[in-house]
Amino acid sequence: MAELKDVQARYPGAETFSFGDTPALIADLTALVRSGAKRATCTARVEVEGGQEQMPVIGRRDIALDADGRPALVIETKELVETTWADMPAQMALAEGEDDTLESWKAGHRRYYERKGIFSEDMVLIWERFEVVEEF
Repeated sequence: MAELKDVQARYPGAETFSFGDTPALIADLTALVRSGAKRATCTARVEVEGGQEQMPVIGRRDIALDADGRPALVIETKELVETTWADMPAQMALAEGEDDTLESWKAGHRRYYERKGIFSEDMVLIWERFEVVEEF
């Protein structure tokens, strides 16, 4: 099992994060990445501005943690697109690998952001396409 300090030493400048905000969601989303179904994610700009999330950077390699805070994956950001929840294109939403339709993506992301207390239809999202560099 990889130790975080060792992975950080191999990937200097990498940020750490988890896909999701609950142990079950982290496990589910990380499994989707491992399977290859999930190759995109999004971050709310308000969370970046508030310091709760780091701004993704094209070319940077970041460490995705599992629900226990252990390294699960290293990803490299390949593309960033700013959009709003309301204007999210279906192709981008479906690249997140969590849903089969734009409508189900919108419903799930509405619930997620409402749970965090930040949802609005015009909220700015930073959509990120990534590749997996290493799995642990």
